[in-house]
Amino acid sequence: MRVYRLTSSMQLTNVKIVKKTTTRRISYLIPAAILLSGGISSCNKSTTPTDEVAVTISNVAVKNFNLKADTKVMANLDSVFFSINLESGVIFNADSLPKGTKISRLIPVITFANGLSKAEIVMSGGSEESKTVDYLKNPNDSIDFTRDVKLNVTAADGTNTYTYTIKVNVHKENPDSLIWDKLAVTNLPSRIANPVDQKTVERGDRVYTLIEESDGTYTWSSTESISESVWDKKEVNLPFAPAIKSLAATSDSFWMLDTDGLLYESADGLAWSSTGERWVTLIGSYLESVLGVKDAGGVMMHCHYPANPIIKDTEMAPDFPIYARSELRTIETKWTEIPTALFVGGLTSAGVRSSHTWGFDGSTWTTIDSKPTPGLEGATLFKYTVYRKTSSAFKQVAYDAWVVLGGILDNGDYNRNLYISFDNGVSWRPGSSMMSLPDVFPKISEANAVVIDSQLDADLSDAWTVTPSPDPGKMMKISYVTDGTEIMWDCPYIYILGGEMPGGTFSNAIWRGVLARLVFTPII
Repeated sequence: MRVYRLTSSMQLTNVKIVKKTTTRRISYLIPAAILLSGGISSCNKSTTPTDEVAVTISNVAVKNFNLKADTKVMANLDSVFFSINLESGVIFNADSLPKGTKISRLIPVITFANGLSKAEIVMSGGSEESKTVDYLKNPNDSIDFTRDVKLNVTAADGTNTYTYTIKVNVHKENPDSLIWDKLAVTNLPSRIANPVDQKTVERGDRVYTLIEESDGTYTWSSTESISESVWDKKEVNLPFAPAIKSLAATSDSFWMLDTDGLLYESADGLAWSSTGERWVTLIGSYLESVLGVKDAGGVMMHCHYPANPIIKDTEMAPDFPIYARSELRTIETKWTEIPTALFVGGLTSAGVRSSHTWGFDGSTWTTIDSKPTPGLEGATLFKYTVYRKTSSAFKQVAYDAWVVLGGILDNGDYNRNLYISFDNGVSWRPGSSMMSLPDVFPKISEANAVVIDSQLDADLSDAWTVTPSPDPGKMMKISYVTDGTEIMWDCPYIYILGGEMPGGTFSNAIWRGVLARLVFTPII
């Protein structure tokens, strides 16, 4: 396929296209508006790199296509960019219009490379009879783009003719909506039906899940492909009664408390040995140690294991959440020598639900938020790509943001909002209604989240039939590979595993979520 994008300064006359086949990998932040300024040139895989195709179309070429401004339809309608595929005769907007945009009465603005004797727009399909508009005589007639629309042009000589198909694409999903669905295989990787508890952690490129089965046994499962539900499942004979929710992982070990607070270590999740340490709670992993709280003769102390000279043990503040915190996450930046760790919410020793984000810099635990979340017990915390409005020049910019999901509020209700922080937990804001949990998503607390890239693909030769990328004037995080007409890109999916539902019922499901715009085909 050859795609030509014509601007007011471009002409097509006896154009010769030399086909080149390339494979390239790109991963960086690119303004979509800049991307749109260039053309797409791709090819049929069956054609050799030395093949040349000559195209003569100047007498019937569409030079430019756009829509007349109409604020009743949408702002800046006249700035929507349309691509012109001269070889296939397709005119289309690769960036779809927002969901719900009315396209039944739009006025096209068309310029041609040369004078024509005739230009007719034909609308067909639907419940109405076909209708033809003489564009040269009636350029301000509105066109119903919900129907099949053809542009038939005849050259000035009255002989040469060409037909274009015009497509005005509209998003079926709002780009900023968070879409959730159950996986095809919805259950956690248990050996026996109806498990009663689980904890999921990540180590390296694998996801590990410890499950308490309904018969009192335990299953240790791992996978490199959670989307395909390909799990390695093994029964594990634990030499202790585990506090499953305490499971944590460092780069070379797994850690867990027993129900009496004794700390155990394992290299593979199957064989466990006691460290001799006794803690009140295990907070999570930091560097190559795990952090916790212990009772030192009646004084609650922050502690860690194994010993690390960088990490300092200090006395615990009275309002520090002992239980039901979110996962402990770490932040590494080029401005600090060691990472910062943070978690959200939890229960204090007095049973108070915390609304704070707690941070740890290797020596000090402190609250770091200025605009906190509501008080939350058992919230889920993860990092994700979220789009944020910044200016009129770039309406939406992609940011890595922290997201809080689920948990139990002070009034006992389950949290249905997503809370988002763009500044590493300092300030939190509710996500828009498009990011709130749908009714089909269960009310849960103490669920686990992992975010994993999945590779999606599309055929650029059908760019006008696949779901296109977000609206122009937006910044996009792009990580893609092209090979001829094929395009593959990385799309981050959120996986929510387990959790406790109202009445203490355990959720045996794996849910998958994704921001709609991230599944749209990138423009290159």
